[in-house]
This record gives sequence, structure tokens and C-alpha cells, in this order.
Amino acid sequence: MTSQSVSHSRKIYFLIFGLFIFLLAAATLYMRSVSQEPYIVFLSGAGMQEPVNKIAADFEQQTGIKVQTHFDGSCILRDYILKFKTGDIFLPGDKKNLDILQKKGLVKRSAFLAWHVVAILVSPQAVDKISSLNDLSKPGIRLAISNPRQASLGRLVMEKIIKIYPRGQAILNNIKLYGSSSQDVLRLYRQGNIDAVIEWETMALTPAGKGLIVVPLQKPYLIKAPLEVGLLTTSKHPKLAKRFFQYLITSGREVFRQQGYNVNRDDNT
Repeated sequence: MTSQSVSHSRKIYFLIFGLFIFLLAAATLYMRSVSQEPYIVFLSGAGMQEPVNKIAADFEQQTGIKVQTHFDGSCILRDYILKFKTGDIFLPGDKKNLDILQKKGLVKRSAFLAWHVVAILVSPQAVDKISSLNDLSKPGIRLAISNPRQASLGRLVMEKIIKIYPRGQAILNNIKLYGSSSQDVLRLYRQGNIDAVIEWETMALTPAGKGLIVVPLQKPYLIKAPLEVGLLTTSKHPKLAKRFFQYLITSGREVFRQQGYNVNRDDNT
């Protein structure tokens, strides 16, 4: 990015981060005001919204324990946990965000859930123009990705594709819009004038990504990141959080499998 775009992205990041903090704080205060029962605060990257909502709903139905879910870019959620030292469960799109909290002593335990794989998701209207990574560098192609300052995926795309691909600068020039999260990127796509997005391939299986065509990335540009969940030391209800964590890595992993994720820990091809 140019220095001007970096400055603009920084301003947008702090604006979104501030808004997220306000909304999350308001939601937390509201929950405490309407219920005396303890509940679990689950912070998740926006790209996992479909399986996370299903897992939270199933757990609540089976146990009667409320799970309050919050979705946003993983970097925004990570910074929230660092700043306010609160939350029970954290599921980022990229393990690096969990590692940062681990070094600060904020993660009691972590576990593998599934693999997160990046692909090119192409609009049906542009399928005749895009069938490979090289096609993204051609003049006139309009792309959208996650903002690297706000979402794990944006950082991975910059580091693992843009910076090392021979025509990475040409791809960068074709990026017209940056979303704050995977869900935001799909929102920008649905607004029109976008030919393709570089996203988690499972986003094509969600209602928001319906119709997008998956174009796999080939080595050495294939990004396959372990999706790990963390049990936080900041939990206000550690026994409940531990119970939900165990549910996540057992029954929850099965939900991820049912929704198209590869949950085989040893499959690192």
C-alpha cells in the first residue's frame, strides 16, 4: 500500500476498533442488566460465523448456559482482549493472534479445530476471466480482500501472496476495496463491481458467499492455516468456560466438519 493508503487504513482501523469496543461494552452491560445468570463470552473471527453460531446454539439448548458471541476481524478482537483483559473463548482466523495472547499469559489452553484454506472466490460474471492467480494481475480486474490491519486473512494474503508473487504489485493495484473481516469482504462483493475476492474457501459455502466459484491456489502460494481456539485466563466464569471449551473441541469440531472444513489435524499437505 502507499503511505497515503496506509494512513487511511490506520484511521479506519481505529474507527472500527473504537466502534467495536463501544458496541461490545454496551452488549455486555445489557446482558448483565437483563440476566443474573452467568454466561460465556465467545469472541470469534467473522469468517467462522456459520459454524460458531450453530455450536453456540446447540450448547445453549443442551445445557441452558447462555453463550454471547461477538464477531469481527481477528486482529480487532485480539486487541480488545489485550486492552480489556476480558473474554472466555477466542477463535481467531489465524493462530498468530492466539500466539500473541499466549505470550502475554492470556491463554490457559488451546486446541486445533480445523484447517483454514485460502482460495480465490470468483463472481459468476467473471468466471471466464479468472481461473488462476495470474489472472488477478491483469488490467481491469477488480478485487476485494480483508484489511491486513484488521483481519488475519488480510495479513496472510499480503505476506504469503502479494509480497512473494512475481506480479504481486499488479494484483495489489487491482484491489479496489478492503473489508474489516471476511463477512465485510462478502458484503462489499454483494454490493457489486467486484470480480473476485481472496478469502477462506469455506466462505463460498455460506449464505453470504452463495454463487461464488472456488479457484484453488497452488503451491507455493497456497495458504493453509490451522484454526485453533483458546480458553482465556481472563474468563469471569472459568468452570463454565472450560465446559464450553471441551464441547467446542469435540462436538464443535464435528459441526466444522459438517460445514465443509477439513478437521484432520495430520493433513498438512
